[in-house]
Amino acid sequence: MLIELIQAAEIEDIVVSERMKVYEASFNFAIENAPTYGYFLNLIQYISQRDRIKITLQDENERVYDFLTANEDSYKEFVEDTLADEIIDVRIRIDKEVVENHFSIYSFDEFVNDILSLSIEDVMMSFSSLLKLSSDYLVFDVYSPITMFATKTMFFVPCGNGMINTDFSRIRRIQDCKEVSYFYNFDTYEILPDDFKITIDYANNPLTELFQRIMVLLSISFIATSSSINGSQLKGVINGQRTAEYCCEINQLQNNNILYSIYNWIYTDGSPIDKAIIARNVISLHCRYVSIIEIDEKVMASIQSNYNLYLKENVKDYLELKNKVAEFISDTVSKTGEYATGLLDKFKSNIIAIFGFIFTVILANIVSDQPLDNLFTREITILVECVLIGSFVYLFICYFQSRYEIGKVYDSYEQLKLNYKEILTEDDLLEVFGNDEILAKMKGTINRSEKMYLGIWIAFLIGAFVVVEIISASPTYQSILDVLQTMLKLTQSVLKKS
Repeated sequence: MLIELIQAAEIEDIVVSERMKVYEASFNFAIENAPTYGYFLNLIQYISQRDRIKITLQDENERVYDFLTANEDSYKEFVEDTLADEIIDVRIRIDKEVVENHFSIYSFDEFVNDILSLSIEDVMMSFSSLLKLSSDYLVFDVYSPITMFATKTMFFVPCGNGMINTDFSRIRRIQDCKEVSYFYNFDTYEILPDDFKITIDYANNPLTELFQRIMVLLSISFIATSSSINGSQLKGVINGQRTAEYCCEINQLQNNNILYSIYNWIYTDGSPIDKAIIARNVISLHCRYVSIIEIDEKVMASIQSNYNLYLKENVKDYLELKNKVAEFISDTVSKTGEYATGLLDKFKSNIIAIFGFIFTVILANIVSDQPLDNLFTREITILVECVLIGSFVYLFICYFQSRYEIGKVYDSYEQLKLNYKEILTEDDLLEVFGNDEILAKMKGTINRSEKMYLGIWIAFLIGAFVVVEIISASPTYQSILDVLQTMLKLTQSVLKKS
């Protein structure tokens, strides 16, 4: 304990004070009772290496001796050069720093006295300045007797107690608070209700009441839509089903753990924004009858009940949404299958039409006076070949119509995904749409079917041309060759595009 080390020599008029970042002690001694050099060396070695200590001695002639810039010989010379009846004034100053989430307190009682002498705003600013230098937590290494106590982020423990483990992410909580609520003074007081929520306490802790008051103040601030500290008042607005304004005297705030529970519920798990909206709706209605600082368990229960209803409604809507998407995908697969087989149906219809035409020509010739062995005259050959060319043109019309209709289905599929991108997460989209595996399989099946039906249709037309030329009484070989070459080029072009 530092004070005991100081009192180890014959000294008088000792005065000790400790502010947030500075420890100071002053005393004096008669030159005849001058401490040894080792006395001051022990004081220096007792101080944490993260802190800076300065010890100065001054005699009645205002000679100043800086202990840190000299050695044992120069100290002895200073003592020997001082008159025997003189009094030496000693001043000790320790500048404390936060290093690796640790901070020193050398006199806990003096530290507490200084904290309690400040206004709440100054206390919040002091702790904010320390917490900004740490990450998710801060350990106060106390160099004087103390019973350990702690909040969710600050731990007051005897020096050398060891490493503190905490799973609370203070940095993430600060980000959430900034997104959900607007606390005008947050840049000045970058602290959270969790920093002052005492989790381990002891009887007659002098800081308990102060910490509870700050916890309530900050809980209200981060529950509200917007808030600010104006002098001794906390003012804010809660926008819910109605707009509720409040104004609280900071020094009159009483402990209310329900307010912290609501704050903690909003920012723990789930969507803080959704939870904040529900909490503000309930509180804005409730505050028509009571002050915000009088909120009780019934309000908390009402908030949780409303949230449970909200979740149930969301789950219902979510399941309906997934069912609708599944139905659409099923309909899409069915439609594209129909468009692909539509080519086959049109091919069948076309064959029936061609054979119907040929049968009509044959029937007309049978009842005429022309012999059957001269059935395919030049005129009839040209006419049948024109029908086959028309069938070829009809083939491409049907193909492009099918491609257009299938393309519209694909566009609808992509548009559906785009519409639900704002509603569903990326994982949900992958799950609901099966990572587009169904679409990929569907496209592959359709492409294979189209190529097969196109090949059959074109092969039939080419075969029909060859047969007509063979059985024709007046074939036109050169003309048919030109037609076949044109048909083959068009077919190759279509197959490449598909």
